Amino acid sequence: MPFEYCVKSHTPAAPEAKQPEAIVVTVTPAAVRPVERTVSVVGTLEANEQADLASETEGQVMAVRSDLGDRVRRGQVLLEVRSDVVEAQLQESEASLEKAAADEARAAPLRAQGIISQQEYEKVRTELRVAQARRDRLRIERERAHVRAPFDGSVSARLTNLGDYVRPGTVVFRLVQDDPLKFRGEVPERDVPSLKPGQVLRVSVDPYPGEAFPGAVTRVGAASDPTARSLAFEAAVPNHDRRLRPGFFGHGDVVVRREERAVAVPRAGITTFAGVTKVFVVENNVVRAREVEVGRVR
Repeated sequence: MPFEYCVKSHTPAAPEAKQPEAIVVTVTPAAVRPVERTVSVVGTLEANEQADLASETEGQVMAVRSDLGDRVRRGQVLLEVRSDVVEAQLQESEASLEKAAADEARAAPLRAQGIISQQEYEKVRTELRVAQARRDRLRIERERAHVRAPFDGSVSARLTNLGDYVRPGTVVFRLVQDDPLKFRGEVPERDVPSLKPGQVLRVSVDPYPGEAFPGAVTRVGAASDPTARSLAFEAAVPNHDRRLRPGFFGHGDVVVRREERAVAVPRAGITTFAGVTKVFVVENNVVRAREVEVGRVR
């Protein structure tokens, strides 16, 4: 905390001259504190994963179970396409499978006793396998009538309505994985040697002024952009409370070095003249100038 201090000039006085009077100056203690060296970057927050979910079958939309902004879990049904015809065919195939299984069960002992030939028995077994395959195929078709979430995330767009007729490949939802988010940006070539995966990143965005969101660098590009003279990088930013949204523009600081015991003085106590930077220190009740090299200014 600044306080007033009475000191004398360090300039020696002539023998016959009058001793100079003490000068009142304001001083503050130098502090030893941790200091971080950071690289400033800008970029955009993007979804960790994004998927356009399409119908795998043809038919009328019978149920829409999620909408814009909903949180969904992996495997959750988001939409159902009409599948009553497939359901009826599946029931028929299951009945055929039961009959084929019963025929095979009766044929096995008959073959063991030599009542029927091996060829007749193989025909019965083949019919059983065909019935099983048809049942499995219809089960897959029935499952395709349900559009499910491939990962935990949020619905960023719903692109169909109840009663719409969809075909295979018709996009019905857009899903984003928003925890964590990816922070993608560019770093100037001069700062590339300082950037490494695993370094701490703090991101600030306009919707939350004065607040920093922590993350970590995950990837650094392998080639520089010759036009912008910069290199792409990527960082992961946790977003458990979903306050951040994909598409937010952000400013970031990557911590590239940390000094645990750095000497810190107020900016007002530093003077620069003719390319020489100095601070004034009090020693034995006398103010003296000391040349210094300035590190990070905060």
